[in-house]
Amino acid sequence: MKKAFIFLVVIFLVNIAGMYFGFYNLWWFDMSLHFIGGFLMAMFMSYYLADVRTPSKLKNCLIIAGAVVFVGVIWEFYEYAASQILIQPIYDNLGVRAYFIGDLDDTMSDLLMDILGAGLFAWLHLLRRGKSH
Repeated sequence: MKKAFIFLVVIFLVNIAGMYFGFYNLWWFDMSLHFIGGFLMAMFMSYYLADVRTPSKLKNCLIIAGAVVFVGVIWEFYEYAASQILIQPIYDNLGVRAYFIGDLDDTMSDLLMDILGAGLFAWLHLLRRGKSH
């Protein structure tokens, strides 16, 4: 669980660096961060559930998917709030043009990438478990 948390913090820091250095001009940058974020959030929840021991694999999958979608939606709310509150102060104080949220297509793409990242983790996790049994 510690590794997954550290990787999530790294993704957050890469996001900040991406804003500072203008990496959001690259179409794939935001999408890859959301994909990796969904993957790592699924990993984090999987480690958590390993300690809790829910009785059903289906229940575990639903909890993991729900957690990834919940975090993705909360992140989109954060992006919206930041775009309303922080863009001008960041420019005034740091001289950096911040980018937080795009249009509806961007939001849907972000959520899709979160879910696909979690799906890849689930698929790899099931393949690994299948080979060990």
